[in-house]
Amino acid sequence: MSMNTTTSLLEQATLTPELLASIERLREMADEDWIASILYGRASQDRHKLMRSINDQIAESLGWFLPIRWYPDVIVRDSDRSASQWRKKEREGFDEAMALIEEGKHGGFATWEPSRAGRELEIYVQLRKACQRANVLYLTHGRVYDLSRSDNSFMMGFEFLRAEADANTMRERQLRTVKLNAERGRPHGRLPFGYRRVYDQHTGVLLRQEPDPVRGQRVRDAARDVLAGKSLYSVAMRFQDAGVQTDDKPRVEAPRGWDSNIVRNILSNPTIAGKRVYRGEIIGDAQWEGLISWEDFQKLQRLFADPGRRVKGGGGTPAKTLLTHIACCHYCGRPLKRAVYRRKTKADAVKYYCGFRGCYKTTISQPGLDAYVEEAALAWFERPENIARLTGGDGSEWLEKSNAAQKQRDSLQARLDEAIAQYTAGSLNLDTLTKIEHSLRPQIAEAERALIPPITDDRIRALVTADDLRAAWLAMPLAEQRKVIKVGFIVRVQQTQNRGQNAFEPERVLMEPRAR
Repeated sequence: MSMNTTTSLLEQATLTPELLASIERLREMADEDWIASILYGRASQDRHKLMRSINDQIAESLGWFLPIRWYPDVIVRDSDRSASQWRKKEREGFDEAMALIEEGKHGGFATWEPSRAGRELEIYVQLRKACQRANVLYLTHGRVYDLSRSDNSFMMGFEFLRAEADANTMRERQLRTVKLNAERGRPHGRLPFGYRRVYDQHTGVLLRQEPDPVRGQRVRDAARDVLAGKSLYSVAMRFQDAGVQTDDKPRVEAPRGWDSNIVRNILSNPTIAGKRVYRGEIIGDAQWEGLISWEDFQKLQRLFADPGRRVKGGGGTPAKTLLTHIACCHYCGRPLKRAVYRRKTKADAVKYYCGFRGCYKTTISQPGLDAYVEEAALAWFERPENIARLTGGDGSEWLEKSNAAQKQRDSLQARLDEAIAQYTAGSLNLDTLTKIEHSLRPQIAEAERALIPPITDDRIRALVTADDLRAAWLAMPLAEQRKVIKVGFIVRVQQTQNRGQNAFEPERVLMEPRAR
């Protein structure tokens, strides 16, 4: 065993001068008869990373060493680490201590109390086996235990069992508090973006959660812009350019910047609508003021579920043609990709194709399809009755209808799933299942169409109200044109019936407006 252990840089940085002096004094006094020990300290919460509680544990433990002729050869810590079975962070320090015990180079292992080592019986079993194999004594509560003795082993097992029971009791109490706060609509957990919390200056008790004047307005603006057809990415970039701090990893020097997912997560949190959530479910109204109305929150969730909002550029690069990843295969429903077919004797042919390995049924001329869809879309936009549908109303009536359509769709799908389960179990024949499918699938499709949100996109409003619609269309960048087509129409392409025919076949294109 080492008799000339030196103080590590980590110890110098985290221990008080008094502790360092005590440690050095014990190490200097130690001779060959003294037991080199591993001293372990742990604190469940150490928000300021000052290790005060751990230092107190070490100081009291050192007081037990001199009478029994032990000295601290290694000091190991776990700061801000729980020892219960519900811990979310690994205990690197305890793992290191266990490895040192297994090495057999130390005669003792010390903790201030058993719960510092662990709050579950499984940890004790691991510690007992390691100490027995390496012939290591365990010092805790000022008493030395030889875990190879049955009486010592039993007594220490009882201590760990009690620590586990205490952890269970604390967790049950915390869960009751969380549930009670949720039922009362009180805030709990991480502060939502857009809010601030007010605490009593003397007691530190939480008084209320209220909208933050600056961040709260940013949430309102983001919700308004998304409902108006703006992309989540544009909102994220506006926040990024304005230097708004995200709530993601606030303690690091270079926190993650804004992106579409962060904005979407904020706008998908029922908290901003003044609702209290418990275990992922909305259980009622909260005590704080909502930043947006419940109706607008529901509209946002419908928009997020609508595939018409998602426009892919392909591999993260800007799309080169109008309908790449927008037009879909009529058979498998997957978006078509763009490909250039090289030909020696003729000009290269650019086509859209279905690249799904289980399909490969659709290929069509890219210039022909783009021109056909562009003309059909502009013609539809020019009709007065369609302009009225695009520019009138705010979608309030649709929200009520879509909620009913969602319930109908879920009910129909449940009936279909039940029929499929019966067929799988052998209690329904194939003919009957086919008839049920032919009856239910059109109804499900109709209910799903009713879920499509009304078009409130500012781009489309500006387009259809322009003095010259076609000139306004030509002036739009390709990326904006693609978004208009994606939001406004469903484009599907059927399989050709004329193999070897390179001419564009407009009858293969199934195009319908999303607005109803």
